[in-house]
Amino acid sequence: MKVWVGCWWEAVCALAVPMVIQVGFRLWDQGGDWGAVGEIAATWVAGTVVWAAVAWLSLRHRAHRSGIALASDALAAHQTRRLRVLRPSVGLRAELKSSPRASVTAEKGREEIWFHWRPGRRNRTVWGSIAFDEGAGTVRLDLRASGVYTGSSGLRRGASFVALCQVAGGLGLSEENENENEGEGAGEARVA
Repeated sequence: MKVWVGCWWEAVCALAVPMVIQVGFRLWDQGGDWGAVGEIAATWVAGTVVWAAVAWLSLRHRAHRSGIALASDALAAHQTRRLRVLRPSVGLRAELKSSPRASVTAEKGREEIWFHWRPGRRNRTVWGSIAFDEGAGTVRLDLRASGVYTGSSGLRRGASFVALCQVAGGLGLSEENENENEGEGAGEARVA
């Protein structure tokens, strides 16, 4: 529910200015008749609810498809998860470097890779790093959205979570405790 409310608030903020402009034009055009304002407000409320529902369903679908839990802070700008590696880490490195969405910026030996990931169609990216724990067969995936990123589904937030889902799905990573990933809010302790 917290993710849906966050999506709705983003939609309200994104559509507030166009709504105020439209109300101003309507009042000016109709000589101050406030009856039209009620119609515009009802349309605005319905539009924000639909926009939020589409954004929430999109995030939920991405999370389900990648095997990542849709945690209550999925819209946070910083996402950190410890994920289980389903393929050898040598394949992970090669796949990350060859991905059209990734731009590897630095490697710290065999322990860590720093990269930029493009979660949307635009060239804006989120910062990321993968730290490998070869003994445990896990990786620590850390993603951070920059302040200028506009996000997915038109939202300003959620870009890091979208990138998390894309990286995990593309590289064959899954959450460690798949039994706990039942519904929204699961895995909250693993998200920073």
